Amino acid sequence: MKFTCNTKDIAGAVAAAVKVVNAHTTMPILGNVLLTAGKGRVNVRATDLELTLENNFAAEVSEEGACTVGARLFSGYLANLPAAELVMRGTPSRATVTCDRSKYEFVALPAEEFPPLPEGKSGDQFRIDAKVFREAVNAVTFAASSEEARGAVLMGALLEIEDQRLTMVATDGYRLARHEAPLTEKVRAGAKYIVPARALGEVVRAAGSGVIEVTALGGQANQLVFNTGDAKIIARLVDGPYPNYQQVIPKEFERKVVASTAKLLSGLRRAEVVAGERASMVKLAMEGTSLVITAASDTTGNAYEELDVERTGDPLTIAFNAKYLVEILNHVTSDTVALEFVGALQPTAIRPNEGENAARQLFILMPLRQ
Repeated sequence: MKFTCNTKDIAGAVAAAVKVVNAHTTMPILGNVLLTAGKGRVNVRATDLELTLENNFAAEVSEEGACTVGARLFSGYLANLPAAELVMRGTPSRATVTCDRSKYEFVALPAEEFPPLPEGKSGDQFRIDAKVFREAVNAVTFAASSEEARGAVLMGALLEIEDQRLTMVATDGYRLARHEAPLTEKVRAGAKYIVPARALGEVVRAAGSGVIEVTALGGQANQLVFNTGDAKIIARLVDGPYPNYQQVIPKEFERKVVASTAKLLSGLRRAEVVAGERASMVKLAMEGTSLVITAASDTTGNAYEELDVERTGDPLTIAFNAKYLVEILNHVTSDTVALEFVGALQPTAIRPNEGENAARQLFILMPLRQ
């Protein structure tokens, strides 16, 4: 294998691939990236067997072939190169890189040892604007669980495809985020997939502008292929039933408060400092046209914030985990936010009060016992 390329192009492709590599893998080949040169392009691939990322860039290929190089070592080297032309040669045991007046040799492993791409018949497919998909992912994946002990299902996001709509949902059992987004065209049949939140994050990082094409792969449709143009991400889906999130969403609400998103958020952030790390409890008391935020701790002191709101329904005092409430408000996309309540111990709905996302975005937060 031998090719000539721009240092910026190869550095960017390898840096993207490194994010997929598991630093603690027990299989040496999985610590490498696979570079395959042919037909005027170089393909860079990395995998941890659950997630595979491919990126490619233009190059002058003088000898077709493939080579694997240690991912983090190679990425670190490329990141420190100036903008210049680079020549790379690869064999089953060595990778040689020449740039300007420097020359480096890296230990390589045979390309044949690198895991092949997942095989299987392509199935259902949908297409979505990259910007729309990025917005949906950013709006929900923060609510997915980060604890393996809670199970792989809750570490993923549910993608529901129906007609010309994608509904994406994530929950960790304490909070829930749902976002609806339009597809570029109507699908033939509905489908549901549970995709690891980590995989969706990689898709968002790899996607530029344009359209993302998503295809189910395998006889059991147990993998999704996200094609963003120059990049391709293949994610193994989470097996198992997703919680019936519709049961968590109250059918009717008895009370509602509309507040300035910025003022509510800044008040909660200040109160969170006093609430502390452990329980991080803040209380919201609603009466008249005021919302009062309080927090108390034996070790830090007391917090009191008051702001004007629009309120309907009876007065209510309810407690929340401040961190969770702040994270939700960070993802509200309008100047004002609507909070809807049933009672002090029932789930609370939070959504933008205006704009197109008022109908697309919904957050559910479980209250704390006072």
